[in-house]
Amino acid sequence: MKLRYWTKNDKSRAAYVSLDNEIWGVLDIRTLRSMYPFANELELDSDQLNELLKLLENRIWWLLSEYQAKSEHSEYQCREYLKRKEFHPSLIDRAITIAKDKKYIDDTRFSEILIRSLIDRAKSKRFIVQKLYSHKIPQHIYAPLLDAAIDVDESQEMLLQMVDKLRIQYRELPQFKQKEKVFASLYRKGFDLDDIASAWERSLTH
Repeated sequence: MKLRYWTKNDKSRAAYVSLDNEIWGVLDIRTLRSMYPFANELELDSDQLNELLKLLENRIWWLLSEYQAKSEHSEYQCREYLKRKEFHPSLIDRAITIAKDKKYIDDTRFSEILIRSLIDRAKSKRFIVQKLYSHKIPQHIYAPLLDAAIDVDESQEMLLQMVDKLRIQYRELPQFKQKEKVFASLYRKGFDLDDIASAWERSLTH
């Protein structure tokens, strides 16, 4: 295969690596120059190709490990991150597969953390589902976790508290205007109208 590498400018240390005119990733320009000191475009034999691919695999694994070490990420986030780093799809697939096998990437664990975090921040079930969907988490993974995490009584009390706060915020308005504002605000946050109505009626009677 024909290797070509280049940097965006003279000061950059990151070099794009191309094999047969297809970008496979980014490596340190000093590493490439030490391996290929007399040319930045040449035909690789099988040993040279394997050596280069190993360097790319090590680089993508290091980046993925560092990314996951900072905080928990979904498989989708990891894939998108590595795509932005411009690695070849085959390298990304291999790295993701290994990470999943080692449990470095676990969408069930990610979903549990995300669900709990959003519940603690008083987010609605619909909002949480939308967030999970944005991470491409399959329903069969998140649905049982979400059902187990949501306490109906706690959710109703949380919604009641939110209605109470909004009524205080809009206390200068006539009650029908208060109701419009409260319903609109909570509906935009993903709460069901029936649940908002129930919390509104409870708020009026206590």
